[in-house]
Amino acid sequence: MRKISDIIKTFINFEIKLFLSFFGKIFPDEIINHTGRFSRMSLIPTLGTCIPFAIITTFHGWKVVELFGSQRFLPGATTLVMFREVAPVISALIITAVVGTAISSEISLMKLRGEFTYLEVIGVPPMNFVIIPRIFAATLVCTLIFSCVSITSIGGIYLYLVYGKGLEEGIFNETWNLVSIRDVIGGLIKSFVFGFIIGNISSFLGYNSEESSEGVGKASSASVITNSLIFITVNIFLSYALFGGFTPELK
Repeated sequence: MRKISDIIKTFINFEIKLFLSFFGKIFPDEIINHTGRFSRMSLIPTLGTCIPFAIITTFHGWKVVELFGSQRFLPGATTLVMFREVAPVISALIITAVVGTAISSEISLMKLRGEFTYLEVIGVPPMNFVIIPRIFAATLVCTLIFSCVSITSIGGIYLYLVYGKGLEEGIFNETWNLVSIRDVIGGLIKSFVFGFIIGNISSFLGYNSEESSEGVGKASSASVITNSLIFITVNIFLSYALFGGFTPELK
């Protein structure tokens, strides 16, 4: 089993190599290709998870506000939670499971088949051709999926409260008294950061995996666990920075 110090050293070396590669050649066709592929892989599972989650959150929220007769505030409160936390976090969790495992397994398989060596022989830097496009694509997809999830989740909340609970449609006009553009931008920033973490960590695990069939499986499973732990922890600090520490008006 590798020591923690060795893993940290390997990760730092990978990040330095990655950083230097950003100043090299970029392959936009690869970025577009992977962005489209990752989007198709992630959209349906993410929407299928977030919309029911938004409705069940609203269901439990209704039980609380009903005690105080404050149902008119529920649309704004649940929408606020969607933008700030639920949409970016749930999207990232699904993308970790779908895209993160794909990235780590693909890169580890390419290493196993010797494709990195082949790219170097023909003069194509593997880091620029394989790693960077996948990191860019994961970052873009996470941000795009957040936008789709936010809109559809709010639609689910609307349908539940208006047709399920009988609230008047006009009550949703008060939503924007609680929700501001800062909440939307904050959710986008979170998704951007989460996407970069997923692409980066998954690439690192695939790039440094054991060159065996067992190594491919280990890289995929480690990708889900490691990404989830890291971005959920980072989410605490981002929430404080975006909605608390540096923006006191949003406390």
